[in-house]
Amino acid sequence: MAGANAPERRILSICSAPGWGALLEETDGFGSEASVVTLAAWALLEDEAGKTSVVGLVQRPRDGDTAAGTFGFADEIEGFAGYSNQGLKTKRADA
Repeated sequence: MAGANAPERRILSICSAPGWGALLEETDGFGSEASVVTLAAWALLEDEAGKTSVVGLVQRPRDGDTAAGTFGFADEIEGFAGYSNQGLKTKRADA
């Protein structure tokens, strides 16, 4: 989750992420429930030490601190549990 101690990372490259989503687990005290948020793209990141990683970009929900249309790193969202390939959703050509 993002915070004051989160390492600085910069985006080196972005590519599409068709069919991929970020898994988010929400706990309510009685158990946990997983949801999937569609990735907007994959981002190749570099941290302060020069280490690279690939992280999903997701559209952040609008709240008091976040403007509509803001993107963020999936691994900085509370409850982030990994990634899932949901497959591509397609329609038949004659539909």
